[in-house]
This record gives sequence, C-alpha cells and structure tokens, in this order.
Amino acid sequence: MSSVVTMGEIMLRLSPPLYHKIEQTNNYSSTYGGGEANVAIALSHLGRNTCFISKLPANQLGDGAIVHLRGYGVNTENIARAGENIGIYFLENGFGTRASQVIYNRKHSAITDIDESEFDFDKIFKDVEWFHISGITLALGENVRRVALIAMKKAKEHNVKVSFDFNYRSKLWSIEEAKEAMQEIMPMVDVCFGSYFDANVLLEIEPSKEYDNDEDKRMDVFNQLIDKYGVKYVFGTKRELFSANENSLWSYAYTKDAVYRTESTRFNIFDRVGGGDAFVSGVIHKLLDDYEDFKFANEFGLACSILKHTIPGDASILREKEITKFMSNLGSEIVR
Repeated sequence: MSSVVTMGEIMLRLSPPLYHKIEQTNNYSSTYGGGEANVAIALSHLGRNTCFISKLPANQLGDGAIVHLRGYGVNTENIARAGENIGIYFLENGFGTRASQVIYNRKHSAITDIDESEFDFDKIFKDVEWFHISGITLALGENVRRVALIAMKKAKEHNVKVSFDFNYRSKLWSIEEAKEAMQEIMPMVDVCFGSYFDANVLLEIEPSKEYDNDEDKRMDVFNQLIDKYGVKYVFGTKRELFSANENSLWSYAYTKDAVYRTESTRFNIFDRVGGGDAFVSGVIHKLLDDYEDFKFANEFGLACSILKHTIPGDASILREKEITKFMSNLGSEIVR
C-alpha cells in the first residue's frame, strides 16, 4: 500500500526555450507538474510508496500525465478519467533583473468536475501514513474543495497524518475565498507549511501585542495557530532575491513554544519552479522516519529545496544519498 497519498491537479507546463519571452518563440518545451504531484514524485525518489489522487481528461494529454507520473514511480490507480481539458501553465523563465512569469490556463480542466463518487477513500487510506494537500487544490472550485474536505475527513478517520501547504495564489482566487476554505480545513491539519502572511491574513490571527522584531511576532502568531487548531508543526522558508538566477534560502520549524531555524544558504538557479514542493517532500520524508525530530526534517527539507533549483522541470528527482552528501558538504552552513 502507499505510505503517502497526495491530492491535486497535474498540469501541462509549456516553456519558451532558454530565457526567451513568449512573444519571441514559435516552439515550447513541455513537461508535467503540479504541487501535490511534485511532492508525490519527490517522495517516490526518496523511497516512499506514493499515490496521487486527481482527475485527468480521457485523451492523449491525460495519458501523457499518467505516463509521466508512472515513470517516476507514483501510483496512478486513483486518478479518475473524464472530460477533455488538462490544466496548462506557461512558464517564462526570468534572467538577471527580469523575474520569471507564470500564466495559467486551467479553467474548466477535468479536475473541476471531480466528484467523491469516483473514489473509494476508505480503500485509498487503508494502511496509509500520510496525506498531503495544498491551497492550490482548494482554489480550483467548489467541487474540488468539497472532495478535498471529504478526503481529509476520511484520512483522519483512518488515523493518517495530514499536512497542508497554504500556497496561496492570487491568480486563482480571492483572499476572502481562501480565508473561508482554509479556516474550515485547518482543524484536520497536523503539519502545515506556511508563512506569517498565511497565519495573519488567511487565518486572521493577530499578534497578541506589539513587538520590536519580526521573529517574536512570528513566534506569537504561530503559537496561536498551534493552540487554536492543534497543529503539531509549522514549517516554512524565507527567500532573499539577488537576481532571477541567484537567491538565498533559510527555513524554519515552529512547534509549541519552540522554534528552530537554519542559516541562510546562497545558490544559483536553473529552474525555481517546485522548490517549495521539494522542501515539503523533504520534511515529510524525515518526519515519517522520526515524527519528533523536526529540526533534522527542517534541515533536510531545505537541502531538498536548494538542490531542486538545479534541476529542470517541476519535481525533485533526488535520491537521499545526494541530499545527505550535499548537507555534509555544506557543513555548518546548514546544520547548526
């Protein structure tokens, strides 16, 4: 059985060659990607049995996405097939001072007509250890939100750990829509991936007093989140941009009245897309090894994310030994 189940949309990604703008190109490179699909692929490469819940059109575009997932070891038996459209996004890679641009074309994709009758959630979650979903999936419409909520409830009935990545995308839905949906699902979340913005704006948690620094303010708000919803951990990353091709990252892990953060690491970028999903997959992988060792999970997740930036495509396809070697080479730059 699959030890990790994820649910979301996998899309067709189209990119102009090199750093061309869309207006300049007459050909595109293509691959498939999507937040929860990326997490499933990354965890598969780390040795976990993974399953992806979704819906794809019953045509060659859907077939291509299935082949992509299976090629990376992801179980696709719980992908419903109907409809004609697959979600598409165009990625225009930035360079230097010009940022990358993403254009979505995903309205009326197959997953927007998803229905709970297409899945046997009791069977799906039998003997599963972890279920992961993100705010991007909740943003895809009322049908998707309803089925996602049912899936989360079923996961909890089967004592499955549930993680949630806020991943708010303003191009997909409004702040008000996101607030309502995310506040409804949070009581079922064990581990969340998010920022001060997510807790403060989307969950409407205010600092209990004035603070002189961001760290104390973040600690206050995350502690309230943990108390209110019974969340075990809050993980996240902070990024500094020097250019489109050079960034630095550090990551944090909060639990009740405790915080652990890494040092910042500076690196060059080949493909930034999926860096957050790689962080999520690394954290989940190590929490499955030891649910209490949130510090090492945080360090491992950061290493996964940094290395993903060197890999073309949406998903991390790193083996564990590659990641641990990278961590040991960095030494004190990550592990403190």
